[in-house]
Amino acid sequence: KEVEGGLASINDNGVENMDLGEATKPAAVDYDGDKKQSSGHSISKRKSQPKKLIVGQGETALLSSPNVGEGGRDGQSVEKSATQDDHNDSSSEDSVGSGDGSENESGDENSSNSSGSSSGSSHQAAILANLLQGEQGEAIRAYLNRHESFNTSDMGQCVPMHMPAPPTFPNEMADFLRSPLCQSICVLAGAGMSVSSGIPDFRSAGVGLYDTIRPELLTATELEQAIIEDDPTVALDKGMFLRNPLPMLELKRDFILGTQTKKWKATLAHRFVELLHTKLGKLTRLYTQNIDGLELQTSIPKEKIVNVHGSMGAAACELCEAEVDFDEFCDKISSNIKDITGRDENAPATSTPITCEACGNPTVKPTIVLFRGAMPQQFHRRIAEDLPECDLLIIMGTSLQVAPANSLVYRIPPTALRMVMNNEKVGRRLGIVYGEESVRDVFAHGHSDETCLDLADQMGWLPDLAEIIDELPESSATLLRHRLEQREEE
Repeated sequence: KEVEGGLASINDNGVENMDLGEATKPAAVDYDGDKKQSSGHSISKRKSQPKKLIVGQGETALLSSPNVGEGGRDGQSVEKSATQDDHNDSSSEDSVGSGDGSENESGDENSSNSSGSSSGSSHQAAILANLLQGEQGEAIRAYLNRHESFNTSDMGQCVPMHMPAPPTFPNEMADFLRSPLCQSICVLAGAGMSVSSGIPDFRSAGVGLYDTIRPELLTATELEQAIIEDDPTVALDKGMFLRNPLPMLELKRDFILGTQTKKWKATLAHRFVELLHTKLGKLTRLYTQNIDGLELQTSIPKEKIVNVHGSMGAAACELCEAEVDFDEFCDKISSNIKDITGRDENAPATSTPITCEACGNPTVKPTIVLFRGAMPQQFHRRIAEDLPECDLLIIMGTSLQVAPANSLVYRIPPTALRMVMNNEKVGRRLGIVYGEESVRDVFAHGHSDETCLDLADQMGWLPDLAEIIDELPESSATLLRHRLEQREEE
């Protein structure tokens, strides 16, 4: 949230986004841990970064002025106070500060820190000392010591390191992946990861489910059809399903049966994440918002996968949660649910509900999370385990519009990098910063398959992908063939 003197974002766990870097231009580094000579390097022209300190709910937010590295206008650091409203997992991205910083007022890339660096360092040391005495003190101390950013044993000698520029894509990002600085990788994936498999996403204009839905074809009352026409997400709403389960089952009929027959194949993006595990050994978790189950076609262990919104590859009763054999469920989908596309000649003309044998209610469905439904407990348990140790969050093919999955963006440590592999820039209101002001965010612009192939190529993984080219969907396979041909010509 905006406060006078800076921007602050918090969560209910305390320190959320703590940027304690000196107000100096980012140092050019290689990701083996040694500094490069920045002469002639593009990142040597980046402007100074402001310092931000964001603390937990109910505490005082001490925010350095944008000019504290220069001693401010009158050579003094500035204290500001702000009280932040609490927010929970289901908060929208509007409730989170953007994390944008302003440039050093002077704009001089060669400006000196002589007058303000001492006071700024001691000011930040005092702030950090206070934080280390709070409830989160031990966790903060352990994290900072692990990453060797601070010596917390003697706060009087605590001097923040210069903030490095984020690695460029794909060359320096490949170096970072190999380096000891990157030990734990989490991936947050959305519908864009599976588009090349032939599965349309929900939101794409003209082709997504929300743009192509025809409510008049659904087994529903006129009022229900009108509501769905106004808001297509209602067809996938828990309240609607409990009142009338047929619209959801009719919309998902092809998807359910296609999942059973493996109609769709895992994409290059899925295979890249697989290689993060098999080749690099640094994949901590894949958090997928997709319900297609394509990640199960890879060798990624099931325990490393969190289906944030459930999976289409299993079935259960929504009310009593009794599990149902998936093949038997698919047989009933074929015999009980009409095909609104008109392609299946053997489909019934009208739909009838599928009854749960355990409780007798017509509420059997795939184990997907409906709108207004409860998130899987596994999601909350895993993020508590994974995120404090995360060094890199890869954001792939997602709009970052759906909470609480999008909360991963601001729950990772402040020193962790975030790489957005997307067709468009997303998550600004969640704190992701693009352009020269970024100190931790890397933007890999393009479709998920394309950007994953670029990075896999830089990592030397093309031979590994070539081995499974026949298992890829046609569009992914074509993309890979072209790249392999290019490398042969070179």
